[in-house]
Amino acid sequence: MPPRSFTPSSRSRGTASPVVLAIVAFACSACEPPAARKPIDMTPIGTVPNVERRATEEGDASVTTPNSGTPGPRKASPCVGGDFVALDETLRNCEVPMPASTELPSSLRDKLEVTVAASTLAVVQGGRMDLTVTFRNKSSEPLPLYFSGNRFPHFEVEALDAKGHRADVPAGKTPAWPKGTGPSASVPEKAWRVTLAGGASGKIKISWDAAKTKWAPEKANGWERPGFPRAMAGPLSPGKYTLRIGVPLVRGGLDALKIAIRVTPSGAGSQASMVQSR
Repeated sequence: MPPRSFTPSSRSRGTASPVVLAIVAFACSACEPPAARKPIDMTPIGTVPNVERRATEEGDASVTTPNSGTPGPRKASPCVGGDFVALDETLRNCEVPMPASTELPSSLRDKLEVTVAASTLAVVQGGRMDLTVTFRNKSSEPLPLYFSGNRFPHFEVEALDAKGHRADVPAGKTPAWPKGTGPSASVPEKAWRVTLAGGASGKIKISWDAAKTKWAPEKANGWERPGFPRAMAGPLSPGKYTLRIGVPLVRGGLDALKIAIRVTPSGAGSQASMVQSR
């Protein structure tokens, strides 16, 4: 009997068994070298990365990113600068401790000019006029000014008659302070400071009423102005008066401001300005 010939099937001719393929793939993967480990950047605690810094916007060199080494511009103080149109409003944000004598500017008379202007030179009886006090730094250097007061600096306005006597205060002796009140029981004196740049000025507006006053002991509790409490008590008599304005600068050594006015039943006024008398 002739030997039987063997003919491989199509399955055994060109296609390996799935089991064989899996074994070969596993063997090859085991021969591949391991992947290189990626190093981890470590930053010591408390340090800041050194990153290149630049201005955030072109043309704005005052704004920089962190670590630039250049601090941003300091916020300007409202108490230091050029012309103050409403110095009284500025002072409300400029309270400071009472200055020592070494902190006060020297030769203030030579550096500071103080003037007063009236909204009118004639005012009706019992009427009101506005007074504007201007402080001008005559020097080229910054000039600090210290104002004093209880709860706020007070510009006392006095009306003097032709003989130089007070016409706006009650006649007679000042009464005694009610029990538990008095100057010693008032609010402690405080200080406010503004600094005028060289050649700069500041203006403070105050009001004055052409009226007489009477003693008012009922206002003694919490009274903040100098002297015994007073209240309105009718209009001033017609006539010529000199207004004397006290300037509440800490040991400023300046004379009071003076300006001449008239009180009439129906007066019309005009502008006036007068340099501080010495």
